[in-house]
Amino acid sequence: MHWIAATIIAAFFQNLRSSLQKSLNDQMSLMASTYVRFVFALPFSALLFFGYFKDLNVVSDALSNNTFLGYVVLGSLSQIIFTFIFLYSFKFSNFVVGTTLSKTEVIQIAFLELIILNDHLSGIVILGIIISTIGVIIFSVKDLNFFLKNILSKSTLLGIFCGSLLALSIVSFRGATLSLENLTSNFEMAITTLFASTFVQTIFVSCYLAIKERDQFKNILNNKYKSVAAGFSGFIATLFWFYAFSLTQASMVRAFGQIELFFSYLSSRYYFKEKIKLIEIIGITVFVIGILVILITK
Repeated sequence: MHWIAATIIAAFFQNLRSSLQKSLNDQMSLMASTYVRFVFALPFSALLFFGYFKDLNVVSDALSNNTFLGYVVLGSLSQIIFTFIFLYSFKFSNFVVGTTLSKTEVIQIAFLELIILNDHLSGIVILGIIISTIGVIIFSVKDLNFFLKNILSKSTLLGIFCGSLLALSIVSFRGATLSLENLTSNFEMAITTLFASTFVQTIFVSCYLAIKERDQFKNILNNKYKSVAAGFSGFIATLFWFYAFSLTQASMVRAFGQIELFFSYLSSRYYFKEKIKLIEIIGITVFVIGILVILITK
């Protein structure tokens, strides 16, 4: 089960990247701290891509593959727009409701994979995905009364829409990876999609910062070592996400990938010295049950 090992590695490094970005938020804007995951991952992606492929015909092959390019651009733009709207949701006092409901991404991924990629899941896997998603939502809810009181707010629609954009980006990246049928291995598919998407995202977000937040480049430079660490962690995480996507359905990968909750628990408990609530432990338990339901089918 190579996709399981790849997903665990991806989730671990994503949590590491998130922890680094969380500490960077004190020194720069949220968009700038998001930017470092792309711009500092790009050199590592380029080194891996050009170091691996001795025959650079793969570049011309990829550029002539309209399906691949379309999925890469769609996935990149969806992820960037998701980031914009996700950050916008923080303007609302009840933003926690929206961020919690954005966790429905896995269910939406399963739906979009069926519609776009014609990927089918068994009933037991769908049940496992739903249970694990409920666990993630429980973990994310810090105040149940506040959550229920604001469930019909604007933040609810924003949160679900954020989940849709994130799901669309993930399905698009899986579609891009699978479209590289001329490559001989799943790893080659993954590193090609990784380099292309990181390049596109870096260009788009660089343009945004240059126009809207030019002063943030200085803040990034002042925190270059931590930014490089965040970029490298993001590079490893994305590499293994894409590799896992090439092996099985993205909905299963992302459902199992919520094991990041466990890593998040460890970071909160031992790195940020935060207290863990009972509801968070319940959420992790429900999540684990959902994952076990998924795994018994594999």
